Amino acid sequence: MSVATRLVGAIWLAALVVIGGFTYLQVGGERQRLFQDLERRATVLGEGLAEAAEPALARGSRPALERLLVKFGQPEQGLAFFDRVGTVQAASASLRPVLTQAQPQVTAALAGKEPRGGLVRLGGRPRYVYSSPVLRDERVIGALLVALDAEPVVEAEWRLWRDNGIRFLVLAVVLSVIAFLIVRISVIQPLTKMARWTKALRRGMGPPPLDIADPSIFGPVAHEVSVMAKSLHRARAAAEEEAALRLVGEALWTEERLKQFAKLRLGESPLFVVSNREPLSHVWKAGRIEGQRPASGLVTAMEPVMRACGGVWVAQASGDADREMSDEHGRMALPQDDPLFTLRRVWLSKEEESGYYLGFANEGLWPLCHIVHTRPQFRPEDWAHYRAVNEKFAAAVLEEAANVESPLILIQDYHFALLPGLIKRARPDARVALFWHIPWPNAEAFGICPWQQELLLGMLGADIIGFHTQYYCNNFLETAERAIEARVEWE
Repeated sequence: MSVATRLVGAIWLAALVVIGGFTYLQVGGERQRLFQDLERRATVLGEGLAEAAEPALARGSRPALERLLVKFGQPEQGLAFFDRVGTVQAASASLRPVLTQAQPQVTAALAGKEPRGGLVRLGGRPRYVYSSPVLRDERVIGALLVALDAEPVVEAEWRLWRDNGIRFLVLAVVLSVIAFLIVRISVIQPLTKMARWTKALRRGMGPPPLDIADPSIFGPVAHEVSVMAKSLHRARAAAEEEAALRLVGEALWTEERLKQFAKLRLGESPLFVVSNREPLSHVWKAGRIEGQRPASGLVTAMEPVMRACGGVWVAQASGDADREMSDEHGRMALPQDDPLFTLRRVWLSKEEESGYYLGFANEGLWPLCHIVHTRPQFRPEDWAHYRAVNEKFAAAVLEEAANVESPLILIQDYHFALLPGLIKRARPDARVALFWHIPWPNAEAFGICPWQQELLLGMLGADIIGFHTQYYCNNFLETAERAIEARVEWE
């Protein structure tokens, strides 16, 4: 059953229920109004006839009663007069054949000394019968009967049903046509257009972006299809470029190739990245939250790796709206429109950030490693914050990797020199790599740092340490050889 058929059927059913319910209430109200009108007419006529017929009934004068019949009798209303024992004294010609059917009304009125009224079928036609005793000096001397034709009431009921039935048919047909046109224009045509667009994409064509008439309905679908189309286009372009380069003996690292390489090497194990800079921060601007991407070479280099490999990126929360955009554990899926990895934010106090980042890292290690003409500043309170922040990040990494066997952890830069050792002591099975993004000075220069042994031992907790150049690597090995008890195999 098609969508249009189901929608039309639902419209017909809804219209039938609504119009049928209102018609039922309307018919009931109309019936009550017409019956009240009949009752009022019968009562007024009966009370008037009772006064006029009292002398004639008291004398037993049938001619006088016949004159009343001629005067007040009409085709649509019948009259009859009875004596005190219920014997007919005079009656309209239309009532004589069916008076026996109305006899119970007369008997009840005579017995109860009060008027009686109700709907009675006389001679196959519905009539409203009103019977009233005629009293003289509180004694019953007879009775009268008024029979009004109730056929118009029944006809009015059926006329309401008929008219509302016609209204239902017209309304249902009009709504069905409108619904069919809306479905065709707003649903079928956009879906057909989307299907043609997807077919063109599958064939490798590049049509213009899909234009959706009603974004509120098909906007999310169109967005997801557009994202899928972009991914497909990138994958096809990368495959074509890689195939072209293979013809000349070269290789190209694409996102898909990196993903397959990581899957081959890592299996299903996720990648854990630790950095001071987060790939996306959230800040309040003009009363709303905006996302900001930092101008960072580290983020530019690592984000494609995380998109390809998946995993968890642990970083410092630097935006004033980061808490609003994270869950209770500080986690957030990225990218937001197509989640590929998880960002785990670590919150630092102002004192911790000042001592660990601005103090020990930027005023101590950075000028020391670059051997600039600025004296490195090494303060004990900064060192205490640096050590505490490294411990806080270690706790976050260990929490994220708690259920992962032999996790692969990639630590970035000089902000986390102690982190490899902290992780290795808690998880000896972890595979830890550290990349040092700044130069490594000669052993004499690094010896200025009062905590050089702690830094070196923390770094040597890593399975792999990476530097930019062989020169920096040699400087590090010489520093380790001189500062701590270590034997270096230079070959």
